[in-house]
Amino acid sequence: MRSIVRLLAFVVGLTVFCSAAEPIKVGVVMGLTGPWASIDEPAWKGIQLAVDKINASGGLLGRPVTAVCIDTKADEAETVAAVTRLVEQEKVVAILGYCDTHWVLTGAPIATEHGIPFITPGATHPRIPERTGAWLACFGDNTQAAAMAEYAYKVLGLRKAAVWIDSACDFCVAVSAYFEDAWKHLGGEVVYEDFFETSWTDFSPLVARLKTYQDAGSVDCVYISAIPGNVGLIAKQVREGGVLLPILGEDGYDTPLLPQVAGVYAEGVLFTTHVSLDSPNPKVQEFVAAYTKKFGCRPENAFAALGYDAMMLLAEAINIVKSANPKDIEKGLSQIKDFPGVTGTISYPAGTKVPAKAVSVLIVLGGKFRTLAAIVPEYVPAPELAK
Repeated sequence: MRSIVRLLAFVVGLTVFCSAAEPIKVGVVMGLTGPWASIDEPAWKGIQLAVDKINASGGLLGRPVTAVCIDTKADEAETVAAVTRLVEQEKVVAILGYCDTHWVLTGAPIATEHGIPFITPGATHPRIPERTGAWLACFGDNTQAAAMAEYAYKVLGLRKAAVWIDSACDFCVAVSAYFEDAWKHLGGEVVYEDFFETSWTDFSPLVARLKTYQDAGSVDCVYISAIPGNVGLIAKQVREGGVLLPILGEDGYDTPLLPQVAGVYAEGVLFTTHVSLDSPNPKVQEFVAAYTKKFGCRPENAFAALGYDAMMLLAEAINIVKSANPKDIEKGLSQIKDFPGVTGTISYPAGTKVPAKAVSVLIVLGGKFRTLAAIVPEYVPAPELAK
Protein backbone atom coordinates (compact mmCIF):
# COMPACT_ATOMS: atom_id res chain seq x y z
CA MET A 1 0.00 0.00 0.00
CA ARG A 2 2.80 2.42 0.89
CA SER A 3 4.47 1.81 -2.49
CA ILE A 4 1.22 2.63 -4.27
CA VAL A 5 0.84 5.82 -2.26
CA ARG A 6 4.42 6.82 -3.06
CA LEU A 7 3.81 6.11 -6.76
CA LEU A 8 0.65 8.22 -6.76
CA ALA A 9 2.47 11.02 -5.01
CA PHE A 10 5.23 10.87 -7.62
CA VAL A 11 2.73 10.99 -10.49
CA VAL A 12 0.86 13.92 -8.94
CA GLY A 13 4.13 15.72 -8.30
CA LEU A 14 5.27 15.13 -11.86
CA THR A 15 1.96 16.44 -13.19
CA VAL A 16 2.24 19.58 -11.07
CA PHE A 17 5.84 20.07 -12.22
CA CYS A 18 4.92 19.73 -15.91
CA SER A 19 1.91 22.02 -15.61
CA ALA A 20 4.03 24.59 -13.78
CA ALA A 21 6.82 24.52 -16.38
CA GLU A 22 6.93 27.70 -18.40
CA PRO A 23 5.62 26.98 -21.90
CA ILE A 24 7.65 27.52 -25.03
CA LYS A 25 5.60 30.10 -26.86
CA VAL A 26 5.54 30.09 -30.67
CA GLY A 27 4.00 32.93 -32.67
CA VAL A 28 1.87 32.34 -35.77
CA VAL A 29 0.72 34.93 -38.30
CA MET A 30 -1.74 33.93 -41.01
CA GLY A 31 -4.26 35.53 -43.33
CA LEU A 32 -7.26 33.63 -41.97
CA THR A 33 -9.51 36.31 -43.45
CA GLY A 34 -9.28 37.36 -47.10
CA PRO A 35 -8.01 35.84 -50.36
CA TRP A 36 -5.31 33.68 -48.73
CA ALA A 37 -7.59 32.05 -46.16
CA SER A 38 -8.07 28.86 -48.17
CA ILE A 39 -4.37 28.03 -47.80
CA ASP A 40 -3.39 29.87 -44.61
CA GLU A 41 -6.17 28.33 -42.51
CA PRO A 42 -5.17 24.72 -43.33
CA ALA A 43 -1.56 25.66 -42.55
CA TRP A 44 -2.65 26.96 -39.14
CA LYS A 45 -4.59 23.75 -38.51
CA GLY A 46 -1.49 21.74 -39.41
CA ILE A 47 0.53 23.76 -36.90
CA GLN A 48 -2.05 23.03 -34.19
CA LEU A 49 -1.92 19.32 -34.96
CA ALA A 50 1.87 19.36 -34.67
CA VAL A 51 1.69 21.17 -31.33
CA ASP A 52 -0.73 18.51 -30.08
CA LYS A 53 1.68 15.75 -31.11
CA ILE A 54 4.67 17.47 -29.53
CA ASN A 55 2.86 17.99 -26.23
CA ALA A 56 1.50 14.44 -26.21
CA SER A 57 5.13 13.30 -26.41
CA GLY A 58 6.18 15.39 -23.41
CA GLY A 59 6.70 18.78 -25.03
CA LEU A 60 10.12 20.23 -25.78
CA LEU A 61 12.92 20.32 -23.23
CA GLY A 62 10.39 19.14 -20.66
CA ARG A 63 8.16 22.15 -21.35
CA PRO A 64 4.77 22.36 -23.05
CA VAL A 65 4.45 24.24 -26.33
CA THR A 66 1.79 26.86 -27.02
CA ALA A 67 1.06 28.54 -30.34
CA VAL A 68 -0.36 32.07 -30.41
CA CYS A 69 -2.00 32.81 -33.78
CA ILE A 70 -3.01 36.24 -35.05
CA ASP A 71 -5.21 36.68 -38.12
CA THR A 72 -3.66 39.57 -40.07
CA LYS A 73 -6.57 39.71 -42.55
CA ALA A 74 -4.44 40.21 -45.67
CA ASP A 75 -3.59 43.69 -44.43
CA GLU A 76 -0.10 45.18 -44.24
CA ALA A 77 -0.71 47.29 -41.15
CA GLU A 78 -2.23 44.28 -39.37
CA THR A 79 0.81 42.21 -40.35
CA VAL A 80 3.31 44.70 -38.96
CA ALA A 81 1.30 45.11 -35.75
CA ALA A 82 0.91 41.36 -35.26
CA VAL A 83 4.58 40.49 -35.68
CA THR A 84 5.56 43.37 -33.41
CA ARG A 85 3.11 42.21 -30.74
CA LEU A 86 4.33 38.61 -30.91
CA VAL A 87 7.94 39.70 -30.53
CA GLU A 88 7.62 42.47 -27.96
CA GLN A 89 4.60 41.46 -25.86
CA GLU A 90 4.11 37.72 -26.28
CA LYS A 91 7.88 37.07 -26.15
CA VAL A 92 7.70 34.20 -28.65
CA VAL A 93 10.84 32.19 -29.41
CA ALA A 94 10.03 31.90 -33.13
CA ILE A 95 7.31 32.84 -35.63
CA LEU A 96 5.66 30.65 -38.25
CA GLY A 97 3.78 32.47 -40.94
CA TYR A 98 2.00 32.74 -44.23
CA CYS A 99 1.76 30.80 -47.44
CA ASP A 100 2.34 33.79 -49.71
CA THR A 101 5.51 35.69 -50.45
CA HIS A 102 4.17 39.23 -50.07
CA TRP A 103 3.18 38.77 -46.45
CA VAL A 104 6.47 37.13 -45.51
CA LEU A 105 8.32 40.02 -47.12
CA THR A 106 6.19 42.35 -44.99
CA GLY A 107 6.39 40.56 -41.64
CA ALA A 108 9.56 38.48 -41.50
CA PRO A 109 12.05 41.40 -41.53
CA ILE A 110 10.54 42.68 -38.27
CA ALA A 111 11.09 39.31 -36.60
CA THR A 112 14.63 39.06 -37.96
CA GLU A 113 15.41 42.57 -36.77
CA HIS A 114 14.55 41.41 -33.25
CA GLY A 115 16.55 38.20 -33.57
CA ILE A 116 13.48 35.95 -33.76
CA PRO A 117 13.59 33.07 -36.29
CA PHE A 118 10.80 33.14 -38.89
CA ILE A 119 9.72 30.00 -40.77
CA THR A 120 7.23 30.18 -43.62
CA PRO A 121 5.22 27.02 -44.30
CA GLY A 122 4.31 27.87 -47.87
CA ALA A 123 5.68 31.16 -49.23
CA THR A 124 7.76 29.89 -52.13
CA HIS A 125 9.86 32.73 -53.50
CA PRO A 126 13.42 31.36 -53.31
CA ARG A 127 14.86 34.81 -52.57
CA ILE A 128 12.88 35.22 -49.33
CA PRO A 129 15.88 34.23 -47.15
CA GLU A 130 18.24 36.83 -48.62
CA ARG A 131 15.58 39.54 -48.30
CA THR A 132 14.13 38.71 -44.89
CA GLY A 133 16.29 36.11 -43.14
CA ALA A 134 13.32 33.71 -43.04
CA TRP A 135 13.48 29.95 -43.54
CA LEU A 136 11.29 28.02 -45.99
CA ALA A 137 9.62 24.72 -45.14
CA CYS A 138 8.59 24.48 -48.81
CA PHE A 139 10.41 24.25 -52.13
CA GLY A 140 11.15 27.40 -54.12
CA ASP A 141 9.12 28.75 -57.03
CA ASN A 142 12.00 28.07 -59.39
CA THR A 143 11.71 24.37 -58.54
CA GLN A 144 7.95 24.09 -58.92
CA ALA A 145 7.92 26.13 -62.15
CA ALA A 146 10.66 23.94 -63.61
CA ALA A 147 8.75 20.80 -62.62
CA MET A 148 5.61 21.95 -64.45
CA ALA A 149 7.62 22.97 -67.51
CA GLU A 150 9.35 19.60 -67.58
CA TYR A 151 6.09 17.65 -67.19
CA ALA A 152 4.28 19.69 -69.84
CA TYR A 153 7.13 19.49 -72.32
CA LYS A 154 8.36 15.93 -71.82
CA VAL A 155 5.20 14.08 -70.81
CA LEU A 156 2.39 16.05 -72.44
CA GLY A 157 4.41 16.97 -75.52
CA LEU A 158 3.42 20.64 -75.39
CA ARG A 159 5.63 23.20 -77.11
CA LYS A 160 3.95 26.64 -77.47
CA ALA A 161 2.84 28.39 -74.30
CA ALA A 162 0.99 31.58 -73.52
CA VAL A 163 1.75 32.95 -70.05
CA TRP A 164 -0.71 34.94 -67.93
CA ILE A 165 0.83 36.92 -65.08
CA ASP A 166 -0.79 38.61 -62.09
CA SER A 167 1.44 41.69 -62.15
CA ALA A 168 0.21 42.83 -58.72
CA CYS A 169 1.49 39.71 -56.93
CA ASP A 170 5.20 39.12 -56.16
CA PHE A 171 4.73 35.37 -56.15
CA CYS A 172 2.98 35.30 -59.54
CA VAL A 173 5.56 37.51 -61.24
CA ALA A 174 8.39 35.34 -59.92
CA VAL A 175 6.93 31.92 -60.68
CA SER A 176 6.05 33.05 -64.22
CA ALA A 177 9.62 34.20 -64.84
CA TYR A 178 10.96 30.86 -63.63
CA PHE A 179 8.47 28.92 -65.78
CA GLU A 180 9.41 30.87 -68.89
CA ASP A 181 13.11 30.31 -68.29
CA ALA A 182 12.67 26.56 -67.74
CA TRP A 183 10.30 26.28 -70.71
CA LYS A 184 12.78 27.94 -73.05
CA HIS A 185 15.62 25.86 -71.63
CA LEU A 186 13.72 22.71 -72.62
CA GLY A 187 13.13 24.05 -76.13
CA GLY A 188 9.60 25.39 -75.69
CA GLU A 189 8.37 28.69 -77.07
CA VAL A 190 6.69 31.43 -75.05
CA VAL A 191 4.39 32.80 -77.73
CA TYR A 192 3.15 35.79 -75.75
CA GLU A 193 2.53 37.15 -72.25
CA ASP A 194 -0.66 38.69 -70.91
CA PHE A 195 -1.21 40.54 -67.65
CA PHE A 196 -3.93 41.06 -65.06
CA GLU A 197 -4.16 42.16 -61.43
CA THR A 198 -5.25 40.36 -58.27
CA SER A 199 -8.35 42.51 -57.79
CA TRP A 200 -9.83 41.78 -61.23
CA THR A 201 -13.02 39.77 -61.63
CA ASP A 202 -13.44 40.08 -65.40
CA PHE A 203 -10.80 38.31 -67.50
CA SER A 204 -12.71 38.40 -70.79
CA PRO A 205 -10.15 40.51 -72.71
CA LEU A 206 -7.40 38.02 -71.89
CA VAL A 207 -9.67 35.09 -72.72
CA ALA A 208 -10.58 36.60 -76.09
CA ARG A 209 -6.92 37.06 -77.00
CA LEU A 210 -6.08 33.53 -75.93
CA LYS A 211 -8.92 32.10 -78.00
CA THR A 212 -7.64 33.95 -81.07
CA TYR A 213 -4.21 32.37 -80.63
CA GLN A 214 -5.80 28.98 -79.97
CA ASP A 215 -7.96 29.12 -83.07
CA ALA A 216 -4.95 30.08 -85.17
CA GLY A 217 -3.02 27.10 -83.81
CA SER A 218 -0.35 29.43 -82.39
CA VAL A 219 -0.43 28.11 -78.80
CA ASP A 220 -1.04 24.69 -77.29
CA CYS A 221 -1.21 25.56 -73.56
CA VAL A 222 -1.47 28.45 -71.12
CA TYR A 223 0.47 28.86 -67.87
CA ILE A 224 -1.53 31.08 -65.53
CA SER A 225 0.07 32.33 -62.32
CA ALA A 226 -2.69 33.31 -59.89
CA ILE A 227 -3.58 33.31 -56.20
CA PRO A 228 -6.06 30.94 -54.51
CA GLY A 229 -8.86 33.50 -54.47
CA ASN A 230 -8.72 33.86 -58.27
CA VAL A 231 -7.96 30.46 -59.76
CA GLY A 232 -11.52 29.14 -59.80
CA LEU A 233 -12.93 32.24 -61.43
CA ILE A 234 -10.15 32.35 -64.02
CA ALA A 235 -10.56 28.69 -64.99
CA LYS A 236 -14.31 29.16 -65.29
CA GLN A 237 -14.05 32.21 -67.53
CA VAL A 238 -11.33 30.64 -69.70
CA ARG A 239 -13.50 27.60 -70.43
CA GLU A 240 -16.72 29.60 -70.82
CA GLY A 241 -14.85 31.71 -73.38
CA GLY A 242 -14.26 28.68 -75.58
CA VAL A 243 -10.61 28.05 -74.72
CA LEU A 244 -9.91 24.31 -74.56
CA LEU A 245 -6.13 24.44 -74.14
CA PRO A 246 -4.47 22.76 -71.16
CA ILE A 247 -4.37 25.15 -68.18
CA LEU A 248 -1.13 24.86 -66.22
CA GLY A 249 -0.68 26.39 -62.77
CA GLU A 250 1.24 26.48 -59.51
CA ASP A 251 0.54 25.74 -55.87
CA GLY A 252 -1.92 28.63 -55.61
CA TYR A 253 -4.32 26.25 -57.37
CA ASP A 254 -4.12 23.80 -54.47
CA THR A 255 -7.29 25.12 -52.85
CA PRO A 256 -10.86 23.80 -52.54
CA LEU A 257 -11.91 27.05 -54.21
CA LEU A 258 -10.74 25.75 -57.61
CA PRO A 259 -13.44 23.06 -58.02
CA GLN A 260 -15.93 24.92 -55.83
CA VAL A 261 -15.91 28.08 -57.96
CA ALA A 262 -15.10 26.65 -61.38
CA GLY A 263 -17.25 23.52 -61.10
CA VAL A 264 -16.96 21.37 -64.22
CA TYR A 265 -14.69 23.98 -65.77
CA ALA A 266 -11.96 22.97 -63.34
CA GLU A 267 -11.76 19.53 -64.93
CA GLY A 268 -8.37 18.84 -66.48
CA VAL A 269 -6.58 21.78 -64.86
CA LEU A 270 -3.01 20.81 -63.94
CA PHE A 271 -0.91 22.35 -61.18
CA THR A 272 2.15 21.79 -59.03
CA THR A 273 2.03 21.44 -55.27
CA HIS A 274 3.96 20.20 -52.26
CA VAL A 275 2.61 16.73 -51.62
CA SER A 276 -0.14 14.44 -52.82
CA LEU A 277 -2.42 13.72 -49.89
CA ASP A 278 -3.50 10.55 -51.70
CA SER A 279 0.04 9.22 -51.53
CA PRO A 280 0.34 5.72 -50.02
CA ASN A 281 3.34 6.96 -48.04
CA PRO A 282 2.62 5.91 -44.41
CA LYS A 283 3.74 9.30 -43.06
CA VAL A 284 1.28 11.10 -45.34
CA GLN A 285 -1.58 8.77 -44.47
CA GLU A 286 -0.83 9.03 -40.75
CA PHE A 287 -1.02 12.81 -41.07
CA VAL A 288 -4.28 12.67 -43.04
CA ALA A 289 -5.86 10.37 -40.44
CA ALA A 290 -4.75 12.53 -37.49
CA TYR A 291 -5.91 15.73 -39.19
CA THR A 292 -9.28 14.20 -40.06
CA LYS A 293 -9.76 13.00 -36.49
CA LYS A 294 -8.95 16.41 -34.99
CA PHE A 295 -10.81 18.67 -37.41
CA GLY A 296 -13.55 16.39 -38.75
CA CYS A 297 -12.43 16.69 -42.36
CA ARG A 298 -9.57 15.61 -44.57
CA PRO A 299 -6.75 18.13 -45.05
CA GLU A 300 -8.01 20.72 -47.49
CA ASN A 301 -4.72 20.88 -49.37
CA ALA A 302 -0.95 20.44 -49.09
CA PHE A 303 -0.63 23.65 -47.06
CA ALA A 304 -2.04 21.78 -44.06
CA ALA A 305 0.93 19.42 -44.28
CA LEU A 306 3.32 22.34 -44.74
CA GLY A 307 2.04 23.95 -41.55
CA TYR A 308 2.59 20.68 -39.72
CA ASP A 309 6.10 20.31 -41.14
CA ALA A 310 7.04 23.89 -40.29
CA MET A 311 6.17 23.35 -36.62
CA MET A 312 7.99 20.02 -36.57
CA LEU A 313 11.07 21.64 -38.13
CA LEU A 314 11.06 24.20 -35.34
CA ALA A 315 10.79 21.40 -32.77
CA GLU A 316 13.66 19.55 -34.44
CA ALA A 317 15.85 22.66 -34.30
CA ILE A 318 15.11 23.12 -30.58
CA ASN A 319 15.90 19.47 -29.89
CA ILE A 320 19.16 19.65 -31.86
CA VAL A 321 20.55 22.54 -29.82
CA LYS A 322 18.66 21.64 -26.63
CA SER A 323 17.63 25.25 -26.25
CA ALA A 324 14.62 27.46 -26.91
CA ASN A 325 16.73 30.58 -27.13
CA PRO A 326 15.99 32.27 -30.48
CA LYS A 327 19.68 32.56 -31.41
CA ASP A 328 20.21 28.88 -30.69
CA ILE A 329 17.10 27.93 -32.67
CA GLU A 330 18.55 29.68 -35.71
CA LYS A 331 21.67 27.53 -35.36
CA GLY A 332 19.54 24.42 -34.93
CA LEU A 333 17.64 25.07 -38.15
CA SER A 334 20.90 25.28 -40.07
CA GLN A 335 21.83 21.80 -38.82
CA ILE A 336 18.66 20.03 -39.98
CA LYS A 337 19.43 17.21 -42.37
CA ASP A 338 17.21 14.48 -43.85
CA PHE A 339 14.25 15.44 -41.70
CA PRO A 340 11.30 13.13 -42.56
CA GLY A 341 8.50 15.63 -43.20
CA VAL A 342 5.02 14.89 -44.47
CA THR A 343 5.86 16.94 -47.57
CA GLY A 344 9.14 15.13 -48.14
CA THR A 345 12.65 14.80 -46.76
CA ILE A 346 13.96 18.19 -45.69
CA SER A 347 17.58 19.29 -45.49
CA TYR A 348 19.14 22.73 -45.51
CA PRO A 349 22.38 22.59 -47.48
CA ALA A 350 25.12 24.81 -46.09
CA GLY A 351 24.42 28.46 -46.76
CA THR A 352 20.79 28.09 -47.84
CA LYS A 353 17.42 28.30 -46.12
CA VAL A 354 15.44 26.72 -48.98
CA PRO A 355 15.12 22.92 -48.92
CA ALA A 356 15.46 20.83 -52.07
CA LYS A 357 12.28 18.75 -52.39
CA ALA A 358 10.27 16.87 -54.99
CA VAL A 359 7.28 18.57 -56.63
CA SER A 360 3.90 16.87 -57.05
CA VAL A 361 1.95 17.42 -60.28
CA LEU A 362 -1.82 17.13 -59.81
CA ILE A 363 -4.86 17.26 -62.08
CA VAL A 364 -8.53 17.95 -61.34
CA LEU A 365 -10.69 14.92 -62.20
CA GLY A 366 -14.26 14.48 -61.03
CA GLY A 367 -13.91 17.53 -58.84
CA LYS A 368 -11.02 15.92 -56.94
CA PHE A 369 -7.26 16.42 -57.06
CA ARG A 370 -5.47 13.40 -58.52
CA THR A 371 -1.73 12.78 -58.63
CA LEU A 372 0.05 12.54 -61.98
CA ALA A 373 3.71 12.58 -60.97
CA ALA A 374 6.35 13.54 -58.41
CA ILE A 375 9.26 15.35 -60.06
CA VAL A 376 12.69 16.55 -59.08
CA PRO A 377 13.37 18.71 -62.14
CA GLU A 378 16.62 18.20 -64.01
CA TYR A 379 17.05 21.94 -64.58
CA VAL A 380 16.16 24.61 -62.01
CA PRO A 381 16.42 28.34 -62.87
CA ALA A 382 18.71 30.43 -60.72
CA PRO A 383 16.82 32.24 -57.89
CA GLU A 384 18.30 35.56 -59.07
CA LEU A 385 16.33 35.30 -62.30
CA ALA A 386 13.26 36.78 -60.62
CA LYS A 387 13.03 39.97 -58.59
